[in-house]
Amino acid sequence: MLSAERRAAIKQKVETQRRVLIQELCREFDTTPVTIRKDLDVLEKEGVLTRVHGGGILNQTIMTDLSISEKENIHLKEKERIAAFAEKLIHDRDIVILDSGFTAVHIARRLKLRSGIKIITGGLNVANEIVGSDNELVLTGGVFNKTTFGLSGRFAENVIANTVADKLFLGVDGIDLDKGLTAYNYEEAKLNSLMIHAASEVILIADSSKFGKKAMAFICGLDEIDRIITDKGIQPKYLDELNKRHIQIDVV
Repeated sequence: MLSAERRAAIKQKVETQRRVLIQELCREFDTTPVTIRKDLDVLEKEGVLTRVHGGGILNQTIMTDLSISEKENIHLKEKERIAAFAEKLIHDRDIVILDSGFTAVHIARRLKLRSGIKIITGGLNVANEIVGSDNELVLTGGVFNKTTFGLSGRFAENVIANTVADKLFLGVDGIDLDKGLTAYNYEEAKLNSLMIHAASEVILIADSSKFGKKAMAFICGLDEIDRIITDKGIQPKYLDELNKRHIQIDVV
């Protein structure tokens, strides 16, 4: 089978099943993992899929929610670099809001080695990293979402609405130049919006794959963001437009 034919078959498979695994593709096409990885890299560049550990998942402009394991493994190295840069922006005695995203989890892992910081979060995965450190942890409470490990709802909204923070580190599911920032569900989008109004500085932590994507729930326009930390994969057109809008952007 020619490489173009194999990639066409993989494309059809991922469009049907939403995800593909390297080991399964090796067996199906009787080829090596190296060859399949090259195919997946090509399909990722074409915008068909997003590479994850062990395979790839369908790349959709209008996004649907993914499992915890899928989210955790997508662009892992980029998230770690973004988190390392973000952590350096946090000063001792800062009051910081962290959302429940996986980049925020990586920030929390770094903060547990520090002390004297007040961390407010609705993410149980984030809180788990902070427990046992010399920082003050405030959980918002609320209704647990098993997909995101986040807490949301009226209780969480009330806590955030009465919070004054120095910085918010916010992860989102989609970033569109016209539609702004979006999330998978309405309750988390509303909570994120309240977080934005609670913080003096709003810092968006998002790998480059989030640009050009839209989820169904609106959070805010890009004009409400003070700073964006992303990776080197961001397309020049987004950099140019963000610079025109005078939004500080750090590419790490």
